[in-house]
Amino acid sequence: MNDLVSVALLGTGSSLPPRVVPNDWFEGFLQTSDEWIRTRTGIRERRYAVESETSASLGIEAARKALANAQVSPEEIDLIICATVTPDTMCPANANRIQTALGCRAIPSFDILAACTGFLYALSIAQQYIRTGAARTVLLVGTEVLSRTLDMTDRNTCILFGDGAGAAILGASHKPNYGVRCVKIYSDGEAAKLINVPGMVSPPVNGEPMKEFMTINGREVFKFAVRKMAELMQDAILECRRMGVEVDYLIPHQVNQRIIDAALESTGFPASKVMVNLNKYGNTSAASVPIALDEAFSEGRLGPGKTILLVAFGGGLTWGSALITL
Repeated sequence: MNDLVSVALLGTGSSLPPRVVPNDWFEGFLQTSDEWIRTRTGIRERRYAVESETSASLGIEAARKALANAQVSPEEIDLIICATVTPDTMCPANANRIQTALGCRAIPSFDILAACTGFLYALSIAQQYIRTGAARTVLLVGTEVLSRTLDMTDRNTCILFGDGAGAAILGASHKPNYGVRCVKIYSDGEAAKLINVPGMVSPPVNGEPMKEFMTINGREVFKFAVRKMAELMQDAILECRRMGVEVDYLIPHQVNQRIIDAALESTGFPASKVMVNLNKYGNTSAASVPIALDEAFSEGRLGPGKTILLVAFGGGLTWGSALITL
């Protein structure tokens, strides 16, 4: 073991495609409207990748911004973890592409798949690498092009998702009571069928080929998300009390305004201390939390000494949280 005290959040970055898709775009081919989408989800628009953009290219841009923000060079990175359900290829991994594009030396780089909780899974892995001394500086990327998984005839699904990437740099620190304080991640495969994104090797089910597009049981996922978000928040508030701090700001997975509102009502957490940008970007899965985190920094909502709570939940089913003192 090394003499490390803390795992610091050194910098963040994000990348969004330039193509903006407003709610009324769907009116041309679906029985829906801007009002119907807004009142049920809180989403007003989202971003879709153009033909030349991929999850790797978006991740590369977000990573470059995070490196610049953290004042860290590519040569200093010891590990790259990319969270995504929409990699450019099954092999090589997006993380390999990001490593080469940034000009990093020969270091470990790999993808993980934990859907919308993917960034928190990556954060959990990264902080353990740093705490054990196996790495000093780690690049985390969450990136998706979910628009390419959508059935545009299914109005209950296609309106929800967007594309984008977020990144963060973690580094070893000797400052006490600082940085990543606590990370908790969970999964339950019993409910895996509630959210499904098929792959090119997905087998037939009961003799029927796997559907080509993402499928979601919206009603059940809604109930799961509200329950888990409230549980994660309540657990984190208790954890903060044990550490003698409080949650100054909440950055949740950007999935649905009604889910966030229901969890806030259940816990009594003030809406004024919550980062919400789903109205602009929709659900970007593994990219959701790091994009919101980067935007919260850029808007001046976060500062030194603040303790922030990240929470996410998604396909798998997966869910998790992280407490970080800035």
